[in-house]
Amino acid sequence: MVSLKVNLIIPVAGEGTRLRPHTHSTPKSILYVAGKPILGHIIDSLQGLEISHFSIVLGSQGEAIVDFCNKYPYDFKYVLQEKRLGLGHAIYMGAQGLDGPTLVLLGDTIIDVDYGEFCSGNTNILAVKEVDDPKRFGIVEVKDNDVIDLVEKPKQPRSNLAIVGLYYFNDITKVSAAVEHLMKNEIKTRHEYQLTDALKHMLENGEKFRVMKIDSWYDCGTAQALINTNHHLLHKTQYHKERSGNIIIPPVYIADSAKIAQSVVGPCVSIDEEVAVKNSIISESIINRGATVENALLTESIIGEKARVKGGYKRLNVSESSRVEIP
Repeated sequence: MVSLKVNLIIPVAGEGTRLRPHTHSTPKSILYVAGKPILGHIIDSLQGLEISHFSIVLGSQGEAIVDFCNKYPYDFKYVLQEKRLGLGHAIYMGAQGLDGPTLVLLGDTIIDVDYGEFCSGNTNILAVKEVDDPKRFGIVEVKDNDVIDLVEKPKQPRSNLAIVGLYYFNDITKVSAAVEHLMKNEIKTRHEYQLTDALKHMLENGEKFRVMKIDSWYDCGTAQALINTNHHLLHKTQYHKERSGNIIIPPVYIADSAKIAQSVVGPCVSIDEEVAVKNSIISESIINRGATVENALLTESIIGEKARVKGGYKRLNVSESSRVEIP
């Protein structure tokens, strides 16, 4: 439990282009993984954190996110980022009217961390993790856990410590001022106002940052990343009731309203409400609300809401020493 009250900003305005076609109709942050939407995992992890102001930065399809957030008891403030001008700009929008200690969480990243510990102390904190492909991320260089440089998606990275989407700021107004500096001087990286560039400006002007290394960080930015996150989280959040006539291989999450018949499900499968699965074998997959899967063999698959997947059986008459390959 953290005694200090903090503001909280969660930007969810990204269009999720790398997750299309699923994000054509569903915002990235409420895609289903391991039994609940991504944003549900994030908000549920905040229990015990004392929040003074809670800002959600919306983009297109924001109504669906508002409907989802209404299930929670927090007094959300919704801010619309009409133009996608980068993460720095999104935080700037969400910070309007706020001051003092502020926690920032990205709405497409699930992090296993003690928020009380993360928000303790008097220093700005950046959550980081060692990665194999640092060119894809904002990267920090450190000395004794003190940040000495930050670079957004460097072509020649001098560190493999990636900023993973969790930030604690002593005073959010300083971050806002740094983003304003970027906007006034048209300082962009890849055509956007990046939060990493704003933090670098703060660092160059004497602001101190420290890092905290994170062990469990689940990125949900691509279809494969979503499948991987589903795999890891199901080992913590698995659930299913007994279903006769089927083989269930844990870990899985199967909603009670789902109908499963003559099928093998698992391991690492999430099945949402009102799904129907019949005569199928499914592993390492996510089946969204209202979908139907019949006579299918699926692995590493994501089936969207109300989608219908129907396979078929093959009839073979194979002689001795034959070789048959069925795609």
